[in-house]
Amino acid sequence: MKDVTQLFEDAIALGQEAPDILVVGSPGSHGTDGQPGTGGQPGVDGNPAHCNWASGCTDGSAGTDGGDGGDGGDGSKGGDGGNALPARIYVGELVGTVFVAGRGGDGGDGGKGGDGGAGGKGGKGGNGDSDGAYSHDGYRGGDGGDGGDGAKGGKGGNGGNGSMVTIIYGELAENSQFIPFSQPSQAGDGGIGGVGGAGGAGGDGGSRGGANGTPGNPGDRGEPGMPGDHGGTPSTFDIRQGVVP
Repeated sequence: MKDVTQLFEDAIALGQEAPDILVVGSPGSHGTDGQPGTGGQPGVDGNPAHCNWASGCTDGSAGTDGGDGGDGGDGSKGGDGGNALPARIYVGELVGTVFVAGRGGDGGDGGKGGDGGAGGKGGKGGNGDSDGAYSHDGYRGGDGGDGGDGAKGGKGGNGGNGSMVTIIYGELAENSQFIPFSQPSQAGDGGIGGVGGAGGAGGDGGSRGGANGTPGNPGDRGEPGMPGDHGGTPSTFDIRQGVVP
């Protein structure tokens, strides 16, 4: 006699798309994705220097640094799959082959970690100036802010357990049979980690030789969430001839 898996494969080859009787738990919900980090504030532009032939030059200022981006929020845990409910089925006379499947619901996947916010751009350095014998170089641009770190993905949910499926029949026609089939439900996958935010660009240096600011560092990617701890137990079957109400 063919094993159960081969019988299912034969049925699918003949156009059977699903079991005739399916007793299954509900799937776990997907975890909520984490919130993205806020972007860093841009730096303030510096003031320019002013020169005149009578009194010389007054100082300007460098651009200020951009603010760091905020870290993303963690993804939440996926929901556990539901346990299948016990089922009792009565059949007066079976003619043909009936496929009966049962299993618990799969665990939900964890939510994605939130992406880190981008760092703010550094402010532009103040421009230099000249007048007669007096001159002043431009000022340095502000440094870009660092990008925020991506957050951790949520943990996957556990799989639900199968149940007892009882089928009581009165008569079996020739070459008729019930074919039971069950697999353990699967634990949910962990959510992916959030992407680190981009570092902010350095501010431009002021004219007349002001140096550009240094770009900020990108944030780190968040760690992926752990998968669920375990799948569920498969369903069991009690198929027997008996008195049908």
